[in-house]
Amino acid sequence: GMLLVVAGRGPTALDGLWHDLMLDWRTEPWVAVATWFDSAGGVGAMVVVGLFLTVSLLIMRRPWSALALATAMICAEAATATIKVLVARPRPTDSLADTGLTSFPSGHTTIAATTAVMLTFLIGRRFWLVAVTWITMVAWSRTYLEAHWLTDVVAGAVLGTSIAVVVWWAVRRARSSTLVRRRSGAT
Repeated sequence: GMLLVVAGRGPTALDGLWHDLMLDWRTEPWVAVATWFDSAGGVGAMVVVGLFLTVSLLIMRRPWSALALATAMICAEAATATIKVLVARPRPTDSLADTGLTSFPSGHTTIAATTAVMLTFLIGRRFWLVAVTWITMVAWSRTYLEAHWLTDVVAGAVLGTSIAVVVWWAVRRARSSTLVRRRSGAT
């Protein structure tokens, strides 16, 4: 993000190449696929999924997991909004998707990565392939529909993954500390 601000906030050479490639490969069937991933991976859909999963985890008596998921998703949205304001990068002008004013980082990709990585921590390693596929498809849809530059979605994937990892680590550490205090207080 800082590099973009220093470099003038516009698209990089790689962004331009990817943008042109997506335009050249655009077909109606793939627009329909991209539109589906754009909707399913959107912030609204991910918030619904996050709320459902958080409540489910609470019902299953996994409060620490519920806390981790909810915290990660809230942090992802807060970080994305803050960075978008600070970087203020313009979006591609030929978008087929509803977009906000600024482009960096991709909020869709950030929340998709955060949710998918958190689910991998909750479900186990067998979910990694699904998570990587989901993140990739949401990121691709945003560039295919020209809502974002390639570097926006890469940054969103890195940001979302990083938030999930840090929150998961912090919640596990807090849980361990709480369990140690309870045990030492019980003896």
